Amino acid sequence: MKRLIRLVLIVAVAYLAVKYCSDHYGNVISLPGGLGGTENTEKTEDTDGGWFSPKKDSEKKSSEKKSDKDVPKDIKDLERQLGIGDDDEPSATINVPSTTSTTPATASSPLTFKGIPIKGSLSVFGNELVKAGFKSAGNGTYSGDFAGYSGCKVTPSGNNPVSEVRVDFPVISDWDNLEKAYDSLQASLTQKYGIEPVTSTGSNVAVYNLPNGSITLDADVRNQSSWHVILKYSSLASTSSTGTLGRNPIDDL
Repeated sequence: MKRLIRLVLIVAVAYLAVKYCSDHYGNVISLPGGLGGTENTEKTEDTDGGWFSPKKDSEKKSSEKKSDKDVPKDIKDLERQLGIGDDDEPSATINVPSTTSTTPATASSPLTFKGIPIKGSLSVFGNELVKAGFKSAGNGTYSGDFAGYSGCKVTPSGNNPVSEVRVDFPVISDWDNLEKAYDSLQASLTQKYGIEPVTSTGSNVAVYNLPNGSITLDADVRNQSSWHVILKYSSLASTSSTGTLGRNPIDDL
């Protein structure tokens, strides 16, 4: 008799537990023999294989998928590309913005210096340098800040059109700092133009050959009292080039 009472109590407790869970969690728990009550067959909210749950093969797309209004179009497109969303519509292409802002140079577009096309007369080019923040230093030279360095000397050459622009960076009397400045400029030029320079063993000259000219990075190390980096921008009209150094601002280079 005690065993029967104990069994009845256990069943009653189980029934109450199942009823409680069913009332609060959608009647998804049932015991053998129907002690858990009638299973709720009403469909709960369908995630349709969204971000967190895979899509069920047994579900019928026509009746159980969410409408396009339920899910934003960009999310649906991304789900399709990941293979977890609707398959009845063609995948949309997600445009990824480019990480580079430099427009590839062509032979028809002139080489530029600080965004100024290297062309035209010396006077016109000089006026553009002044607009860019440089000051006339006389004798056809200009001074100002370039690539993070103050007191750089800029010398355009050639006339009708200007064919070359040379930048002489400030004197650096310490070899280690000179080398660091040179390497920093070379890394910046390589990053901006997306090509490796042409170099030669035992030489400190690095030449970037572009469709519309060349940029040469060099260093004057003949006299320690005047060590400095040189950068030369040469248009197609000029065959020689000598480089200068600069800091890291890719916008200048």
